[in-house]
Amino acid sequence: MLNLKRILLSAMAYLIAVSAMAQVTNGTITGTIRDAKTGPLGGASVEAVHEPSGTKYKTVSATTGRFNLPGLRIGGPYKITVSYVGLKTETVSDVYIQLGEPSVIDLALIDANAQLQEVVVTGARKGALISKDRKGTGTNINKRLLSSLPTLSRSITDFTKMTPQSNGTSFGGQDNRAINFTLDGSIFNNSFGLQALNGSQTNSTPISLDAIEEIQVNVSPYNLRDAGFTGASINAVTKSGTNTLHGTGFYNNRNEGLVGTKAGAQGKQNVVTTAFDVKQFGGSLGGAIIKNKLFFFVNYEGERRTDPGSSFVASTGSNSGGNVTRVKASDLEAMTTFLQSKFGYSTGAYQDYSYLTTSDKALARIDWNINDIHKFSIRGNYLKSKKDVQISSSGSIGGARNSINAMSYQNTAYVINNDIYSVIGQLNSRFSNKLNNEVIFGYTANRDYRSIKGGDFPTVDIQDGNNTTYMTFGNDPFTPNNKLNTDTWQFSDNLTFYGGKHTIQAGISYESFDYLNGFTAQVNGIYTFNSLADFYTSANAYLANPAMTTNPVALKYSSSYSNLPGGAVWYATTKARNIGAYIQDEVELEKNFNLTYGVRLEVPYFVGGGFTNPQVDGYSFLNEMGQPTKLSTSKLPSAKLMVSPRVGFNYDINGDKRIQVRGGAGLFTGRPPFVFISNQVGNNGVLNGSINQTSSTGTTSIPFRPTTPSSAPPGFVPNPLVPAPTYNIATSEETFRFPKVFRTNLAVDYKIYKDIVVGGELVFTQAINSIFYYNANLKAPVGTFNGPDQRLRYANPNAISGGVSSLNTSASAIRINPNITDATVMKSGSYGGSMTATVKVEKPLRAKGFGWMFAYNFGSAKDYINPGSIASSSWTGNRSVNGNNRPDIAFSDYDLRNRFIANINYRTEIGKNAAIQFSIFSETKNWGRISYTYSGDMNGDGVFGNDLMYIPRNQAEMNFQQYSIGSGASAQTFTAQMQKDAFDIYINQDDYLKKNRGSYVERNGGLMPYLTRIDASAVLELFTAGKNRHTIQLRADIFNIGNMIDNNAGVSYVVNNRSLLNFRGLDANGLPLYRFNTVNNALVYSTYRKGVFTSDVWQAQLGVRYIF
Repeated sequence: MLNLKRILLSAMAYLIAVSAMAQVTNGTITGTIRDAKTGPLGGASVEAVHEPSGTKYKTVSATTGRFNLPGLRIGGPYKITVSYVGLKTETVSDVYIQLGEPSVIDLALIDANAQLQEVVVTGARKGALISKDRKGTGTNINKRLLSSLPTLSRSITDFTKMTPQSNGTSFGGQDNRAINFTLDGSIFNNSFGLQALNGSQTNSTPISLDAIEEIQVNVSPYNLRDAGFTGASINAVTKSGTNTLHGTGFYNNRNEGLVGTKAGAQGKQNVVTTAFDVKQFGGSLGGAIIKNKLFFFVNYEGERRTDPGSSFVASTGSNSGGNVTRVKASDLEAMTTFLQSKFGYSTGAYQDYSYLTTSDKALARIDWNINDIHKFSIRGNYLKSKKDVQISSSGSIGGARNSINAMSYQNTAYVINNDIYSVIGQLNSRFSNKLNNEVIFGYTANRDYRSIKGGDFPTVDIQDGNNTTYMTFGNDPFTPNNKLNTDTWQFSDNLTFYGGKHTIQAGISYESFDYLNGFTAQVNGIYTFNSLADFYTSANAYLANPAMTTNPVALKYSSSYSNLPGGAVWYATTKARNIGAYIQDEVELEKNFNLTYGVRLEVPYFVGGGFTNPQVDGYSFLNEMGQPTKLSTSKLPSAKLMVSPRVGFNYDINGDKRIQVRGGAGLFTGRPPFVFISNQVGNNGVLNGSINQTSSTGTTSIPFRPTTPSSAPPGFVPNPLVPAPTYNIATSEETFRFPKVFRTNLAVDYKIYKDIVVGGELVFTQAINSIFYYNANLKAPVGTFNGPDQRLRYANPNAISGGVSSLNTSASAIRINPNITDATVMKSGSYGGSMTATVKVEKPLRAKGFGWMFAYNFGSAKDYINPGSIASSSWTGNRSVNGNNRPDIAFSDYDLRNRFIANINYRTEIGKNAAIQFSIFSETKNWGRISYTYSGDMNGDGVFGNDLMYIPRNQAEMNFQQYSIGSGASAQTFTAQMQKDAFDIYINQDDYLKKNRGSYVERNGGLMPYLTRIDASAVLELFTAGKNRHTIQLRADIFNIGNMIDNNAGVSYVVNNRSLLNFRGLDANGLPLYRFNTVNNALVYSTYRKGVFTSDVWQAQLGVRYIF
């Protein structure tokens, strides 16, 4: 390993030493033609030729001398020719077009016999940062950056991180699904909202990097074509063929031999790395079918990978390390033997196992220059991918099922499949010198589905006696019958008119989304046992009497079941439509002042409705304010007109493209993750029923059954197509509106030297329509607690037993309508906002030499809730003090406080047959936020693990219960005073807790420390001389390269326990009583430990590429 590190570092060092914005698919050339003697020149002929393909674009200058050539292929080089009778023809070469950023060419023609004079070309070089069309916040990632930035996964997010306001696929503190990813201007994102990008569930990219020409990220674009987002618009443009036959082929590989081995405390702990192997391969080919007329481009990429299933290992009593859990290997082995011998169920391994991922993607594109007026392209692409995925922790009462506290087996995992098939056509027409039109139309099919690993078995969570998960086996609770079919049809027509100083754009769009969602959550049941002993007692009772109708131990149980004839699988069909129209004007008020303003209108609506539940129609509920309300399962949100005006400006202060002020303001309307609506269609109490026996005391009325149920359990016999005996519902308020934000930005860019630009930018976002969930079936609070923590209490105490009383969280105690487990209501309102402040200095990357960028971003984002994909768990998963119907505005899960990024690129040729290239990307940021909650259900609202902790002022406000763990020689007793002392030490070493004694913890109130990670890539090129170059590239990508030099570098901080205290009930004085939770059977005294996972050490990938 040491020799390998030396080789990789030496190779990097050698190479360095030797070297010591709008959602559009095309580009534009614009400018002004003048007669050097008389001024603006109308009638001049302007021709632009894309030299690689021979594609020609022609126009004539207007009487003002202005000309526009829209709809051009991005890239280049272009040759521009301007002619006029009696004047000398001018030719400008080596012009490049960048996505969404016009190249400006201003020419003054002279007499045919006069001497040549200088031609002014602005923005023709790639990466121009001072441009009249830059108004909002955005980033362009061109082909050179795409080929140089370090990447292991070849994911788009490895490149969009160049945007300072980004945090993964979250931008400006917004939900990571609030983006609109488009490919060649067509919708290509995961509109259902299970993930941000297509293929994300299988860790696959929806399109190969080798098929992308350029990527543009827009956070606050003021071009009204950009729509469908409240976070950011990401537009990728695919490559096209040219007159010259070009192709590539590549192979990349990494495995456990290319991974560091030391991390953790002082960088001295061993990192346990299960054998893994990642192979990436692919190729592309492009050329002409008919020279200058018809072109093709095809691409394929595949990936085959084997990854460690889990980095956690069981405790043997003699092993140690940051990834050694408290779970005993002997307990896991005994359970495996018991389940196999008694029930014939194979758990698989509990550690040192692997997960498989396969991915195949392809793209084919045809470009047809029909004539000088019309140019047509059609693109088809597909993705077929699948991945083994660890069991979900959603629905677990005792916290994560895979953590330092808990382990699950290999066969609890599931296989997720993401398949995509898409065909998109585009027609660009230049009807006259003043009128241009673009039509985009197409169809995309997404097919996502799951399968279980191992045989059928219910999900079983076994706790440690303190409401914390210890062990899990059985099926993932959300996998049986899980499938999603999405059909997307789209059409848009965008018309551009050039009139003097005005560029007027208008357009219409139509989007159709059809979803068939099969989601039978918990259909096999989730059994939660208080201890291993309880499980064995229950399982043996079943073996003795499989027909038993009660349980000898109290447990918690939840499940769903079909209410359809024959127990048929229930599906939710949702059909959404969106009609949009816009008009905008971009006007050059002065030579140095450009203004864009306009308005976009959209009408989103749903076809059909949900299912009527007459029982729900007759019930009464309470809204989040405790006021009476009525609900309906059949009424989906009604159609509402969404109006989005925007205005943006660019002011070149001195008219010399040295200092520009830019900014704007407007409304941005996005699509909700349509899974929110599908939740309502599928959760109505008519198609299916649900059981939720999860009170703090448990129940003995549910017998353990090791076989997955084909129908409802005893006592819950369904009656087809009438309301089930017990069920949950998801509804929406009539006033619900699609997400919308108000966003404004103000920025200054200053060219300090040649093409080096320094800038500062502020972006403010205020939610207009953000999403919030509440449970309308939760009774109003019944009182408050005694003592310093006087939060609301939703359940009354039971009778005192043993000096302690539990809270009565039975259905009748906390539910308004006892047969409805929960009634989750979705509403919209002005909840929260965000701001970012950015400073950036940049030198664009050229074909040779240095390109670099340094940026700092400060951000703050607040909201009420960060919903997931399931209505009920979105509500239960929130964290609050007074219950999730009454949350406070607090820091968002997507809050990005401090982020420093840097990128350095360099390329140079060595002689006539070699070149070297290196790229470094560095990121330093706060690595997340922390919410401290109690384990258990502290406020008695029926939700576990969500109650934010009260921070005692001193030990006098602490109330602990003595308890013991282990047995025999390993037995330990923790007295109340021991727990007080430990908790006091913990609070004092945690800056956030120490500062806020006597207050409640805020959701995401704790800010994690800074972490720096540096990634690097190095490329050695060997090529033939001459016109038809053949190139071999040898490439190394190293992530977290600092860890290769220093084992302490780049190692993450892991929170020891986010649920420090376990709520035990009320003492004789009515005061809450707690236990200080242990980690690895010991009290904790510090917030963090250093990570010892493969993500904490350096990883390298080696590759070879052939280019011709």
